[in-house]
Amino acid sequence: MKSQLRNITIDSQAFVYWYTAGSTFTLNISPRENKNIKITLIFESKPPDEDPLTSWAFYNITAQINGLEADIHLCKPKYIAEIISYLMKQRKELFTKGQPHILNNAWDLLMEMGYSHFNPVWVGEW
Repeated sequence: MKSQLRNITIDSQAFVYWYTAGSTFTLNISPRENKNIKITLIFESKPPDEDPLTSWAFYNITAQINGLEADIHLCKPKYIAEIISYLMKQRKELFTKGQPHILNNAWDLLMEMGYSHFNPVWVGEW
């Protein structure tokens, strides 16, 4: 499923984001005023084997942070804001003009943010 373009403001800076979901969840982020900067986060996982005729997708991830259980809802503004805020503070180089920046293993980014023990919450789409 591909989502529509959505707006979010972090520290007075406007961004747009959109995502696609399936066995891979792809989140795209771009500053609103400069669409030449695009960051793509790819969360790839193996869907369950229980029903091979079902198309599986995940939007949520259960994880741990500081030893506590956490839910990461990858399409909710709260978590998008958390990711963008982290990138703006810790990975500023991704916001430079030029080629799109693709993080093929976005699980590593979540680990940098302090999360661990990831488990996608699978949803049968059809």
